Amino acid sequence: MISKKLNILVTGIGGDIGIGIVSILNKIQYHSTLIGCDINNYPASKNQVDFFYNAPSAKDQGMYIDFLNKLCSKHNIDLIIPSSEIEIKVLSKTRNFFDENQIKLLINNDHIIDIFMDKLKTIKFFEENKIFYPKTFLFENFEDQLDYPFLVKRKFTAGSKGIFIVEDAQDLEYYRKKYSDSIVQEIVGDSEKEYTIGVFSDGNKTFNIAFQRKLGFGSLSRFVKLVNDPKIDELAKNISNFIHLKGSINIQVRKDEKGEYIPFEINPRLSSTLAFRSYFGFEDLKWWIDMIYGDEIEYKPIYKAGIGVKTLSEIYFELEEREEQ
Repeated sequence: MISKKLNILVTGIGGDIGIGIVSILNKIQYHSTLIGCDINNYPASKNQVDFFYNAPSAKDQGMYIDFLNKLCSKHNIDLIIPSSEIEIKVLSKTRNFFDENQIKLLINNDHIIDIFMDKLKTIKFFEENKIFYPKTFLFENFEDQLDYPFLVKRKFTAGSKGIFIVEDAQDLEYYRKKYSDSIVQEIVGDSEKEYTIGVFSDGNKTFNIAFQRKLGFGSLSRFVKLVNDPKIDELAKNISNFIHLKGSINIQVRKDEKGEYIPFEINPRLSSTLAFRSYFGFEDLKWWIDMIYGDEIEYKPIYKAGIGVKTLSEIYFELEEREEQ
């Protein structure tokens, strides 16, 4: 049980996930001090945290961990919530250091992170557990088994980064030379039948929420429509059970011509629909913190239908008015 207000550090507060995390934390008020960091000097949530720090890139693991260590000491941090995959990877590798210093990390276990941050291992997971998945090949084993168009995916990418549509033989030759260590994957269904499924489990109870979505503003979910389908519930529960989930994941699926939901990616973290889910009563960020501190998790869906639309807004910094002449 959360017996005191926490000093919480959120990383990557300029990204869509980080913005959602900060917004929800300010709503649930579990913190006494909220600290944010980002590699950008002017992240969108800068004015929503008590203290902000410009962070080094997590690509330099030593420098990044040293930076976090200093912040943790300065602010007596209780809990770190990373928002980007590269930061999650680094924290997963160094979690013993934080455990020794009684600092909790809001990340999944190493096994889950290892599988689902690798697109090839994700496909092998689907295969081993008899879950429908898109036809997928290593580039080195690909010999025109798929009709055009199809996808080339870098094995280690976040979201839609490093994913390319191959329209013809010329495209194929280009990507084969440039990204020979990638995977080749069929395109299932179409973008109008794409769904995102948030799944949370405390190790005993598993909850999920699903939206049909349309992407925009780059690769963000700009439009979501609440979906209720027993097939989705079964898929979410099965995957949660297979990985012994204690935390939150996000499953990306498309519906095929037979009406089956075909997963093609799993994000082993809080996802960009976090704020949408929270509004609909699916509070996986709050539940994850509750679980870490020993609280019971309960969930009763609020809505049977609904639509959410992401908006754009502006944030301003360091404004100085002109003096009257």
